[in-house]
Amino acid sequence: MSNMVKSKREWKCTVCDKKYIVWQGICTCGEIGTIVEQTLRKNDSSIRRRWKNSERTLAKSMVEADGEDPLYRGIASSTGRVGFVTGMRFDTVSRTYVNEDKNRPLPKWLIDAWILIQQRSIDLKKNALLHIRPPNMPATIKLNGENFKSSTMAIITQDHHLELVKQAKVLRELEEIILSNPKYKALQEQLWILKKK
Repeated sequence: MSNMVKSKREWKCTVCDKKYIVWQGICTCGEIGTIVEQTLRKNDSSIRRRWKNSERTLAKSMVEADGEDPLYRGIASSTGRVGFVTGMRFDTVSRTYVNEDKNRPLPKWLIDAWILIQQRSIDLKKNALLHIRPPNMPATIKLNGENFKSSTMAIITQDHHLELVKQAKVLRELEEIILSNPKYKALQEQLWILKKK
C-alpha cells in the first residue's frame, strides 16, 4: 500500500501560482479566470526526476546555442538551470532567453492542432508555427507597478527554435566585430540605420 501513487486535486493561479483547495473565479492577485485545476501525485519520484531531466535538457541546449548569461554565472548551474533557486520564477536562463519548461499534459485540441500543423509543414517542406491567441488572455500584464502589452503565444519546434537562436548568436558576434573595428565605418552606419527601424 505504501508504494501506491496517491492523487489529489488542487487549483492554482497561472499568474501568481497561488494554490486553492477549491476553484475560485478571481485570484487574490486580482486576475480573473486564471485559476486552473491540477492533479497532483504523491510518492512518485519518477515524475519529479522527469521534470528535472527535461529542465536540464532545455537548459543545456539553450546555453550551447545561445551562450551563457554572465549575470547568472554564480547562480545558474553549469547547464544554465536556475529553477532550483528559491524565489526565481523561471527554470533556465541563457544569454538572451529566460525559459520556463512546462512538462504537463495539454488539452487534446492543442495537441491535435500541433500535430496537424507539423504534418502540413512536413508535406510543404516548411517550418511549423502554431499561433495561439486565447480570448481570455489579458491584454496587459503588470510588472513592478507598470503595465506591459501581453503577447500572444507562438509555438515552433525545438529544433527550429535552436536554429534561430544559433543564427541570432552569430549575428550578434558579427555585429560586435563590425562595431568594434573602425575600418567597417560604412557597415556601422548601416547597422545604426537598421536598429532605428
